[in-house]
Amino acid sequence: MHLRKVSIQDYNKIKFLFKRNNLEIISFKKWIKLWKKNPIIRNKKNYIRGWVIENKKKIIGHLGSFPTEYLLYNKFYICDVIHNWAVDQKYRYQSALLLKKLFAQSNADFFLSSTTNYDAGKLMKAMNMKQVPSESLNYSYFIILNLKKFIKFVIKKKKISLPKLFFNIFYFLIKFLLNKKVNYWTKKSYDSHIVRYNKIDFKFDHFWKKIKNLYKNKLLIQRNQNWLKWHLNDLLKNDKTWIFLKMKSKKIIGYAICVEENNYKNDLKKAFLIDLISLDKKKDLSINLIAACMQEAKKRNCDVFEFRGFGKREKLCFDFFKPFRKKIEHNPFYYISNDQKLKKLLNKESYWFPTYLDGDTIKNF
Repeated sequence: MHLRKVSIQDYNKIKFLFKRNNLEIISFKKWIKLWKKNPIIRNKKNYIRGWVIENKKKIIGHLGSFPTEYLLYNKFYICDVIHNWAVDQKYRYQSALLLKKLFAQSNADFFLSSTTNYDAGKLMKAMNMKQVPSESLNYSYFIILNLKKFIKFVIKKKKISLPKLFFNIFYFLIKFLLNKKVNYWTKKSYDSHIVRYNKIDFKFDHFWKKIKNLYKNKLLIQRNQNWLKWHLNDLLKNDKTWIFLKMKSKKIIGYAICVEENNYKNDLKKAFLIDLISLDKKKDLSINLIAACMQEAKKRNCDVFEFRGFGKREKLCFDFFKPFRKKIEHNPFYYISNDQKLKKLLNKESYWFPTYLDGDTIKNF
């Protein structure tokens, strides 16, 4: 067996590896975009894209990575994001070799995985990775926008068979019991000065300069114009994401970004709040931004609006809408750092501000 760096030509073999293991992999276009349009390495040809294990020229294991940039206390840190980790069943004992090789890379200050399943998490813990210490990552907070579709989803998931008549009776009973909670958010209108924005431009650079000073004690992923374009331009072009912002003197003072699920299963269409940040520490602006996003999700016929992560203040803003809460079986955010100073800071929940923009979650939309 042979352990080597990933090359662009490996994609089809990696795709076949995923197919053998009943896993999905992003499209070749998205895969290339992780490096080709990455603002950190756009002009660097020799950047490591990850590692593969070969056996007789057949790829039997893969662990990908791409860099992104974070800021904490006005210092920039390079994070290598882990993505698309898969190893054939027969060779699972070799999985740790891929992680060891990745962690030996000297270009990164820390490593992050945000889509780790339970089994992979056990190995990551054995390799001294830790789960991001954020209580908000242990729960999914959500608003039901279409109660009938949601009930059908739950019944199907529970593998319960109900004749149409019994379903209708059950639906009207649940609707009666939950009517106040389900429709609570509809009574909350949003500030008319909050507007829909369909592009990412220089205004986000001005906003980022102020944000990074206001949130200097939070580990914030880079939010300048180039970084946001890298991740969101294709989604904007395909009308799969929407941005609401409030401006003052022609400058952004706060924004929220949502994305709708691309390949939704079981006929349940979800909208996710992937970013929420403002210069105003008061809750009103963030609450209004969330309300605008939920109304847009409803217009798009989304069935559920989901919120997860962020800081305590943002969670309180979402709590304003009296959401449902579901315990997540496994927190998928894992990290490790070789920087001793950064390592001490990241052990504390107060420094984290995790969102769906972090890690590799965003590439799945």
